[in-house]
Amino acid sequence: MEYKDEIGVIGIDDAPFNKSDKEALIIGTYMRGNSIVDEICFKKIEKDDFDSTEKILKIVKDKHFTKINAIFLDGVTFGGFNIADIVKIYNETKIPVIAIMEKEPDLLKIKSALKKHFFEFPEKIEMLDSFPKPVPFENIFIQNIGINFEDACKIIKKTRLRSKIPECLRISHIVGRGFLNID
Repeated sequence: MEYKDEIGVIGIDDAPFNKSDKEALIIGTYMRGNSIVDEICFKKIEKDDFDSTEKILKIVKDKHFTKINAIFLDGVTFGGFNIADIVKIYNETKIPVIAIMEKEPDLLKIKSALKKHFFEFPEKIEMLDSFPKPVPFENIFIQNIGINFEDACKIIKKTRLRSKIPECLRISHIVGRGFLNID
């Protein structure tokens, strides 16, 4: 499939947070292609909880919903171990979801940490196990739902500028880092 240069995409990342914080911030950047930013949205999530999926859905279902052709997530964990259910996000939006990781996640290490620190770890592990295995693409790893691997790669290439990740994710990451220095 061919994709236009100004394909509508949204990239969602979380802002850095302190261990003592009870909440974390997620940032969604809606863009056309790799150069036109139309909106940046913010939602608070409970750190290590289960509300990232619902908050991501609220960001996605905003005013640009009908123009979004792909949802990019910076991995599947936000605010610590608040795992976004990428299958549910796709099922409720019918928009392809592409989780991007800069390095291959160590699932055994993640599962071990969940068992050690969280009462509800079986549910979180079950969710992680239901996702497709991360697949390498150039210098990143991706998990794609609702789109084949080849088309996911085409959209990634179409929406990045000078980075290995889509520009919408890069901007969400930069905006999130800006919250580190607020007094």
